[in-house]
Amino acid sequence: VATGTAAAPYQVMDDDDGEGDNRSNSDNINNLDDDASRSSSPSISQQQQQQQSPSRRQRERQQQSSPPSVPTAAPFWILGLLNNASFVIMIASAKSISEGGTALVYISSVLPGLFVKLSAPYWFDRVSYRYRLGIGSALMAGCFALVGIFSRPGGSSVVMQLLGVALCSLQGSMGEASLLALAGKYDTSLESSLGSHEGGIHGNDGQTKKGKCITAFSSGTGIAGVFGFAYKVFLTQVLGLSLQLTLFLAIGFAVLYWWTYWAFLDSHINAEAAAAAGAQVQEEIYDEEGSLLSTTSGRRIRDIDGRGSGVELPTHDAATILSTTGSRKQKHRRRKGYDGVHTSASEGDIDEWEDEFDVAVASHDSDDGPDIPSLTAVQRLKLSLTFWPYMIPLFTVYAAEYALQAGTWTAIGFPVDSVQARDQFYEYSNWVYQVGVFISRSSGTVYQASMLVFWLMPILQCINLALFSYIAATHVWYDYSLLILCFYVGLLGGGVYVNGYLRINADLPKSIREFALSTVSVADTFGIIFADFVGLFIQSCLYQKNGIDGAVAQCPLS
Repeated sequence: VATGTAAAPYQVMDDDDGEGDNRSNSDNINNLDDDASRSSSPSISQQQQQQQSPSRRQRERQQQSSPPSVPTAAPFWILGLLNNASFVIMIASAKSISEGGTALVYISSVLPGLFVKLSAPYWFDRVSYRYRLGIGSALMAGCFALVGIFSRPGGSSVVMQLLGVALCSLQGSMGEASLLALAGKYDTSLESSLGSHEGGIHGNDGQTKKGKCITAFSSGTGIAGVFGFAYKVFLTQVLGLSLQLTLFLAIGFAVLYWWTYWAFLDSHINAEAAAAAGAQVQEEIYDEEGSLLSTTSGRRIRDIDGRGSGVELPTHDAATILSTTGSRKQKHRRRKGYDGVHTSASEGDIDEWEDEFDVAVASHDSDDGPDIPSLTAVQRLKLSLTFWPYMIPLFTVYAAEYALQAGTWTAIGFPVDSVQARDQFYEYSNWVYQVGVFISRSSGTVYQASMLVFWLMPILQCINLALFSYIAATHVWYDYSLLILCFYVGLLGGGVYVNGYLRINADLPKSIREFALSTVSVADTFGIIFADFVGLFIQSCLYQKNGIDGAVAQCPLS
């Protein structure tokens, strides 16, 4: 039997003619039975040689399982930095955009993105990563251009600037949801290629195998807070540039954002897609005289469009092909007398069929997960709700830490009745907090939390909110050593973020990981919006307690 295959990582036989081909294959297998009965058993020296040298199939698998050559971690780090830097630059410019309505800037920077993340489960699989990241790059450039144009002295328009901020919100949310899913896709590919399936969340060598790209993206988003504020402060206060010129220069970030994706990730995805779309699997069966008996061909099972849509098949669905492959396997076993007694030749043939079946299963990574593109809107909503074990901790930790920033930390200063002192503590606390976020979001390849620890961290963050509120009201611990706690707040917040997405990529079936990663990201946006409103009342109550004027809301406890 001579077999010719295309150079493809995963391959499976696909019948286009239905039962007719099955009957033809059965007859061919009968011919193979006769050939196998006439063949002699291999000699001892041949068996030793086979044991010492890997088979052709094993060599092919070793070559196919080599890790991707592209530097996957660095591009995701850069994209994480640039994706969130636009949001941070807008927040840093909030008072310049609207002196008396900074809350409007905060709402404009979050609310539009919420609708993107809420709708993502229903259209992300229909739009490729290339288009999503391209649109995101255009939105980022439009954001900086629009705010810059309408921020000039004598020609400013708050409405148009808020519209520009909304464009950054759309870009940031679509980029985060898309890049988290894409990072999970790369991590799954690396996990498979490194052979860490049986190692759980850690490889067999004890080193962390999963989460390299998710951690890199999370780390980039963590440093974005420091970078965004530093960029605005350095250009406007150190170099003395206007806000307009500062934002115009930031358009270069949008260009770099697209180029990073296009140069390092898009070309790699499209290369795989082209290979998957064109790769044909062909098997030719000859008789003992060298005459061609039959030829069967099919396509590989791959996600060939780069949309994060799970498994896509050119002809039949995965269940049909696996069912067909499985039935062939059972027929072959029965015809070979798979009853515990075999000749050496039949064992080898059965192993070949078993290998093909195993490759087919591995290629589409069913893991009993649903096929996302085939789900209705209601089914997608129900599937999204099953991700609550990851959404609740993300929502809680974001709600607690942003309530700290928007409410509690605004009412702390040494002395508290000094506006300058309060502003100074608020600035220092946010810088220290961002450092903590960056460190913990970068820790995914060093430490990956269990589900128990993942749920414990948001509870500790709520305790931090209560503790800081108590300190702001009573002044029991009232000096700059509080910055240690601010750093701790950042560690918890960043830790929940990176470990939430790492747990998704470790716990859920491969067929729904991309869907889950993009869907769960809506939880942190809900947490931020909730904290913005709650923070107004926390601030008003603490201002009232400390005899400070200027609160925009009425304390509900008064």
